[in-house]
Amino acid sequence: MHHCRQLSKFCKLLIVIVLYFAAYVTIVCMAPKPMYSFVSDDIRVGNKYVLVYLVGGAPAMSDAEGADVFRGRRCGACFITNNKGFLPLTQYDAVVVAGPRRLLADAAAFMEPEKRYLMEASPLCLQNKLLGCYSEPRLTSFATRDNFDLCGLCRHLHEKRKMWREEPPGDH
Repeated sequence: MHHCRQLSKFCKLLIVIVLYFAAYVTIVCMAPKPMYSFVSDDIRVGNKYVLVYLVGGAPAMSDAEGADVFRGRRCGACFITNNKGFLPLTQYDAVVVAGPRRLLADAAAFMEPEKRYLMEASPLCLQNKLLGCYSEPRLTSFATRDNFDLCGLCRHLHEKRKMWREEPPGDH
């Protein structure tokens, strides 16, 4: 009788192991395969598009919405995002802070002053992800106090890039 209990425990253990293995195989086989998408050469970081990071105010923006902000205004090759995981802050051409001036200090630890801008925009404009705004958002440079609209900022940042590329090596 003692041998039957041991066999029974062994059988139970074997059944549990087989069930766990079957569940594992089922989950692995049914899991979606990872999909990879590569950024095409014409929008590769550092090439054609000026990249702007938006801090505060707007709901999460998709990549398409970030491009539409400038495309819809016929501004040029600029892109804005508030996706924290898109790039490190240091790789953006500008950091735009929507909201009270104190938010500038939050971005200050990570950005040079010439890359920071304060945006004045209506709450509805921000809620609509900078599209269909009644009045154009105004941006003020933290370093120079120059004022821009979104298209003006896009042009300004392209000019800054152009000047940077034309500088001889070592003069940065």
